Amino acid sequence: MKRNIRLNTLTFLVIILSLSSCVTNRNLEYVSTDNNTQSVKSTPFNYIIQKEDLLSVQISSTTKSDYDFFNLKESSNPQLMSLNPYFYGYLVKQDGIINLPMIGNVKVEGFTINEVERVIEQISSTYFKDPIVKVNIINFKVSILGEVNNPGEYNIVRSNQNLLHLIGKANDLTEFANRRKIKVIRNNGEYSSKIIYLNLTDPLVLNDKNFYLHPQDIVYVEPMKKKFYSVKSLSNAVSVSISAITLYLLINN
Repeated sequence: MKRNIRLNTLTFLVIILSLSSCVTNRNLEYVSTDNNTQSVKSTPFNYIIQKEDLLSVQISSTTKSDYDFFNLKESSNPQLMSLNPYFYGYLVKQDGIINLPMIGNVKVEGFTINEVERVIEQISSTYFKDPIVKVNIINFKVSILGEVNNPGEYNIVRSNQNLLHLIGKANDLTEFANRRKIKVIRNNGEYSSKIIYLNLTDPLVLNDKNFYLHPQDIVYVEPMKKKFYSVKSLSNAVSVSISAITLYLLINN
């Protein structure tokens, strides 16, 4: 009878120890490759302006007095602009057009930021001498939730930032994050969204256009399925093992 109890107890402890698996370095890798010198070529990305984007447009030329009035609204109170950007920026309307002072309506939807800058430069050359145009997206904010160290909403300054840049802003993923299935919820037009899954361990993710961020993206990092029984380090695994052995000895004594 005692022998059967001991065997059953030992079997139970072996099962517990097998479930208490460590999170290995393989689980924590990004863009994993077999060779240390393997190169991965990424595809250049240019953000395409969409409806509801909020643009900052600044014009400068060789004669400061000619263009001062155009930038006065944006430079008058930068702190107020950060609190209420919709009061200072130019919203891309449903017809894909922004309305600029003196210049008038400009079609921007479907074009890259560089293309829009060149178009505005051509139009403004009628009014300013050798104009230089700078366009930025003001409302480029994204959110990251789930298994990250600092979840929250982040402002993106450059329009060619990818998912790894956002993870860096969020102080990296936790040990229990499922790097093979990152969920991105993205606006897919008026009143609709699409869900995208990305595998951050796959080198080919660098060539995926969905790897780059869009305004109002919501990134959710789900936990690994084995999180509830995993241990973070070898010391934790040893601690679990000692506790299990102690329990076994107590039962048998």
